[in-house]
Amino acid sequence: MAKKKNSNLISALLYIIVGILLIVFRGEMLNWAMTIGGIIFMISGILDIVRKNFVGGAVSLFIGLVILMGGWLFLEIVLFILGILVAVKGLFSLIDALRGKKSLLGAVFAIISIIVGIMIAIGNVVDTILLIAGILMLLDGILGLFAGRKA
Repeated sequence: MAKKKNSNLISALLYIIVGILLIVFRGEMLNWAMTIGGIIFMISGILDIVRKNFVGGAVSLFIGLVILMGGWLFLEIVLFILGILVAVKGLFSLIDALRGKKSLLGAVFAIISIIVGIMIAIGNVVDTILLIAGILMLLDGILGLFAGRKA
């Protein structure tokens, strides 16, 4: 039981630390994460090659190199595509709402989806998303600390 309480306390503290880092550093945290991820893939690739798994090693090395060299470019492309898909889904939902297949609330959510999709596609929402994620992680960590005290 004490082991689980310590584990919950450590998790809560890690959430608080990562939450604060995301709030303070936002985009830089994503840079760090992509750099660390790229390095891990490259180390894994080298270890695979040493273990004579040449294909897996080459693939891991390639993925690591791509992440290190073009991580932000790929992130921007993915966000652009995601934004378009969210806006299109919102548009179809709005059409359904106008045809009477959805309620007024459905129409409001459809309009919000269209706006959010456009913002994701053309705006720089990465910092905002990371800020929100940081706040949520910080709150979750703080709540985890209080929950750990009651147990």
